Amino acid sequence: MIPVVVCTIGSPALPVMKASMEAYAPEHRLLVTQGRFGNFGDDYNAAMTEAFRDNDAIIIANDDIVLTPSTMKLLLEDVQEIKRHFQKVGFIAARSDAVRPMQDIRNNIQVPCQVAEISPLFAWISREAFELVQFAPINWFGDDIMCYDLAEHGFAHFISRAYVHHAGSTSIGLDNEKNLNDAKPWVMENRPEYAQQWFGEHNA
Repeated sequence: MIPVVVCTIGSPALPVMKASMEAYAPEHRLLVTQGRFGNFGDDYNAAMTEAFRDNDAIIIANDDIVLTPSTMKLLLEDVQEIKRHFQKVGFIAARSDAVRPMQDIRNNIQVPCQVAEISPLFAWISREAFELVQFAPINWFGDDIMCYDLAEHGFAHFISRAYVHHAGSTSIGLDNEKNLNDAKPWVMENRPEYAQQWFGEHNA
């Protein structure tokens, strides 16, 4: 069975996440590692590298989400259906209630659907995709950048019918200005084409 990979820095929500896995997806291994690099990107890259040693695909998950009885079933059904129609599949991600607008359960869109970027609160990804592109070594925008970089290699990303509850930013905090400023130096140096979109600054 496909494993679920979580990297945590001590979220108080993790025991609830574990309980939901035990209740609703007990046949799937939950691989929990402790973050040690100080940012989402490096922490998850390390955890995913280890998980891909024995698996062709994994699901990555936040430590502050809660599965429902149908989460795993719907996600894996959508994975199989999407792979029937697309050769290069990037992320296939669950919807939620505290997430970017396109993934928000309150956004009444027809799913599964193809999108430019996702938030990997609970998301399937293949070893093939990960070997080409990893997360940027930042908190904010690392998921966007990975999605865009994979798209340049021809990979498509999707929102699934699956749903997870998300407690919301218990790992990196709710100080949006700090999160924005922390990501800015790396983005400005390595992906300046996104400066206007994310920081209101023009590419020099």
